[in-house]
Amino acid sequence: MQKSLKGFTVVELLIVIAVISILTTIAIVSYNGAQNTARNAQRLNDIKNVEDLLENYYTKNGTYPQTTTHPQSNWKSVDVRTDDNCNNGTSQADWIPGLSDPLPQSDQAGAGGVDGAKGCYLYASNGTQFVLSAWNMINSPQNSTLYRRQGFREFQTSSSTQFYTCNSNTAGGANGGYDSNQDYYKHSYTVTNINDCDETPPPGA
Repeated sequence: MQKSLKGFTVVELLIVIAVISILTTIAIVSYNGAQNTARNAQRLNDIKNVEDLLENYYTKNGTYPQTTTHPQSNWKSVDVRTDDNCNNGTSQADWIPGLSDPLPQSDQAGAGGVDGAKGCYLYASNGTQFVLSAWNMINSPQNSTLYRRQGFREFQTSSSTQFYTCNSNTAGGANGGYDSNQDYYKHSYTVTNINDCDETPPPGA
């Protein structure tokens, strides 16, 4: 007499598959979260290191590396420099003129900021005032010590020119009601010595 072999029922197999799927999803989310955290830490470190280079330059020369002679309100287009990997703006390796140290370049393979757009390192200065930013490079809204409501314009297309903005509604996620997921300032790490910008955040920010 043959013994009947017991196997898994269809229901049991479906349960096992569901559990494996859930565990796989959790692992992927955790991995992506760890990657984003590492990228953000690197960008924060990059900005702080470049800020040190700028201050050393100022100590030696009495001015900051200059990209424009225009007054602050006219910092537009070529007055703003973007890093070599940037799909927007000047796209050059020496995005801060006059610095001999190699400058960080954006990682276009990493997570983007607002609407998934890939951000870049941006800089503008008239020699006295400057803005330095890992612009739209942070994947989720943040309120770190490098959160400023100063920076640059939103990335609309790859051919969009860049310019400095002070607490702009469009770049700041406040068009028709505030949305932190559309706030470029909160998706960036920014350092600036401009102190005449009203950085009062919109309601909800």
